[in-house]
Amino acid sequence: MAISFQFLFIIVSSVIFLYLRDKSFKYYMLYNIFLLIYLLSRDDIFYNKFENSVAYIIGTSNSEVLLHIINFFIQIVFYHFYSLFALYFLDLEKLKKKYFRSVTKILNILVAAFFIFGIITYLLKNSDLYVTLYTFVYLPVMLTIFFVTVVKASKYSDKHKHFFLFGVSFYVICALTAFAGTFLPSLHLHNPIGFFYVGIVIETIFFSLGLAYKVKLINDEKNRVYKVVTRHKHQQQITKLQGLLEGEENERKRIAEELHDGIAGDLAAIKLNLNHLNSTNQINRNDDVLDDVLETIDKSCQQIREISHNLSPSSITNYGLVGAIQLFCRNVEELYNLKINLTFPEDYLDLSKTTETHIYRIIQELINNVVKHSEAKVADVHITYNNPYVLISVKDDGKGFDTKSPSNGIGLSNIYSRIRFMNGRIKRESDSTGSRFAITINLNQIPEMA
Repeated sequence: MAISFQFLFIIVSSVIFLYLRDKSFKYYMLYNIFLLIYLLSRDDIFYNKFENSVAYIIGTSNSEVLLHIINFFIQIVFYHFYSLFALYFLDLEKLKKKYFRSVTKILNILVAAFFIFGIITYLLKNSDLYVTLYTFVYLPVMLTIFFVTVVKASKYSDKHKHFFLFGVSFYVICALTAFAGTFLPSLHLHNPIGFFYVGIVIETIFFSLGLAYKVKLINDEKNRVYKVVTRHKHQQQITKLQGLLEGEENERKRIAEELHDGIAGDLAAIKLNLNHLNSTNQINRNDDVLDDVLETIDKSCQQIREISHNLSPSSITNYGLVGAIQLFCRNVEELYNLKINLTFPEDYLDLSKTTETHIYRIIQELINNVVKHSEAKVADVHITYNNPYVLISVKDDGKGFDTKSPSNGIGLSNIYSRIRFMNGRIKRESDSTGSRFAITINLNQIPEMA
């Protein structure tokens, strides 16, 4: 059963190593392989067959000495790999680097030294000397490392250490009991190797619990790092979008100033000159043409003022968000044959200027789309406030549009960009009776820079 158990854990540790790429499980896999070899050597049938094969080559007496030495050296090897595994599993290579380097150096020296001792004691044909060195040199050093490591792990390792340390402590006690029972007949332990098997099983159970907990900790850490990276990327996107939107507003302001100070000024000068000519009777015919020109100039000036205002809504600063929207809706009603019903909250909306500008631009663009595309006669704009949510609804009685169309115009793209920047949500509906846009903005989720 113990041999089957080890076969299973060789497979399990290999799979875990391939999945997690954690160096500790490479050593755990090697530990299980050499432990399996040791357990096979404890099987009389297997041991006798192997001893007969070796005896056929080097002789019976030599094979007994050699196999006795190899049996103990295999224990040194699997304890070596298990110790390395434990150090990595307890994360001491990260938490106590100096201690980790010192212990691994001692472990490597022990393996190399006992390999040399094995060769020497074989040449001396004295396997008992090898056992003596194992008992009074190797075991004391390993037990010292064990106790110091338990203290270090208890102080520095994460919570998965509790399962593992309990299991490995039980394993060490059982292994020492099995070793003592083998060489001290006075203890009267029947089949002392059974204690070793029990220790392996208990250690494996508690190691599995510790592994499950460590995997949870690893996944938690991965999730934490993922959230930090995602938040950082999101912040970068917000910063980039903020820069684009600010650049757009600055460009709007520049164009508005050019229109107001340039073209509007030129048109005003032309009108002034025409009025002067008319008043001095220098134009005595084509009065109708002159009236048309003056009327056209008046309309052009009005449209330029409207464009300038829309590009740079100084009314937000002067009248606030609601006042600016009221003024915009009134101007649209005057210029176009569209009735706009506007409702807004009685409570004062304490918003930053950037957020007010975004909301104003969203409503402005939606109304512009109604004017350009819907052929509507009536539009309803509703702004409601239910702390911390601002709800915006814009609907019309026009001809509607295809909501499944994969492409959006520049206007809708700008709307989505602004809503995404404020971490808001938008829902749109349309049919033959008109279209409706519903926008929800959580004021608590708007980035601080907004």
